[in-house]
Amino acid sequence: MNPSQRIALNTAATYVRSVLGVALALFSSRWVLNSLGQTDFGLFYLVGSIIVFITFLNSIMSGSVGRHYAYAIGQGDPAEVNRWFNAALSIHLLLATALIILGWPIGEYVIEHKLTIPADRIIACVTVFRISLASAFASMVSVPFVAMFMAKQHIAELSIWGTLQSILIFTLAYILTSVSGDRLLFYAFGMVIILVFIQASQLLRAVFVFRECGVVYHQWFDRTRMKKIFSFASWSLFGGLGVTLRNQGSAILLNLFFGPSVNAAYGIANQVSSQTNQLAAAMLGAFSPEITASEGRGDRDRMLSLAMRSCKFGTILVLLFAVPLMVEIDYVLVLWLRVPPDYTALLCQLILCTFLIDRLTAGYMLAVNAYGRIAAYQATLGTSLLLTLPLAWLFLKLGYAPTSVGFAFIATMAVCSLGRVYWVRRLFGVPISRWLSTVLLPCVIVAIASAFAAAAPRLILSPSFLRLILASVSSIVATLLVSWFLAFDDNERNFFSQNMRRMYWKLCGGSNSGK
Repeated sequence: MNPSQRIALNTAATYVRSVLGVALALFSSRWVLNSLGQTDFGLFYLVGSIIVFITFLNSIMSGSVGRHYAYAIGQGDPAEVNRWFNAALSIHLLLATALIILGWPIGEYVIEHKLTIPADRIIACVTVFRISLASAFASMVSVPFVAMFMAKQHIAELSIWGTLQSILIFTLAYILTSVSGDRLLFYAFGMVIILVFIQASQLLRAVFVFRECGVVYHQWFDRTRMKKIFSFASWSLFGGLGVTLRNQGSAILLNLFFGPSVNAAYGIANQVSSQTNQLAAAMLGAFSPEITASEGRGDRDRMLSLAMRSCKFGTILVLLFAVPLMVEIDYVLVLWLRVPPDYTALLCQLILCTFLIDRLTAGYMLAVNAYGRIAAYQATLGTSLLLTLPLAWLFLKLGYAPTSVGFAFIATMAVCSLGRVYWVRRLFGVPISRWLSTVLLPCVIVAIASAFAAAAPRLILSPSFLRLILASVSSIVATLLVSWFLAFDDNERNFFSQNMRRMYWKLCGGSNSGK
């Protein structure tokens, strides 16, 4: 299978998985909210935000490890990939141990003395934190194994595991509706069991499939490779810290100013936006290994071309579902939750806008990561994102509504995206005008057409399920048509046409699969 076919297959697999995951998550969230109540629902996501503060290193290290895997794969050296794996495994065992030793007392202190939590729920929240920390430990140890799936572009298989996880969480949410006793603890224990099972299964599968995942003890603690992994990760950490403080720090700010009930609204808004964002992450996940491998092979032109396409395609994938959701958000929330918490609708719309702005330059982020020299880039962008928290604090201190946090998200993400465009011009000489004409202008045209199509049924129908269906269908059709005829160039149309034909023949078992 050539790289273009693999990208198409991986994108299709992850997109289908993401659509199913979105549907299951939206249904299950309603059951969880109704079963736990607004206070416990908000507390669950509040305690989860502390876990993210401790374990956001996980995603940072995963990106660093995956980048070095993919670069070595691009150079065609399996032994080198195995050396990187063993260096990464030793690092993650150390980090996972440090996570328990340091995270346990710090997290409990914050819960017991710093957060606004009802006195009768403190013990439950501490228990949830402890079992969540165990899940974080397992997740961190599995990173070197799961990163190999991404680097080797076995993303379709990861989609199967992701689908299984979504089904199990959906089942847990359904069971929660009929459970007696402390439902918060039951839900937390169930989530940890599911996550640990999936991570352990992926780890064992990686050992079975990839010979590069062979453990060689004398390759552990390789100082040269550990230094390179930590060097790349340390600067990614700065950018990741900005994202973590923005997302999870805002949850803590809202708790301090308004209490757990507003955390429920913020948690729902984050669920909606994160599930929609998975659709775009499907595209980025499919493109990322090939972008890095192309840089490893020395094919800079292909690397930049793929990065540009991932900006455009990722944005359009988000538009497919974000636009009708934003237009009909009030009805969707009532249909989904019956009585949604206050401020949920506008928070959802604002955070979805933040993701759209992020997608416009997400491919450029992949290009800089593939290049490897990320210090100045991450310093600039990390600083931009770090400004979200003080800006949100200022808005809340001045007496603005909880939704003002969403406006802080949009402002700093816009600065971050412009920073990515600047650094790609500086590092690779790609003119800013190329991004404007190739990505921004086509995506704006698609967004406008999609918004008008989604809003049209509002002129003739009152809020109803029929209007939601009409708005969704008309918006999706408009997005696809305008994208095909106005946003895509000839090469992109050929890319889709050829790979769709190949996938059709493969699925149908035809003999013309090579045509």
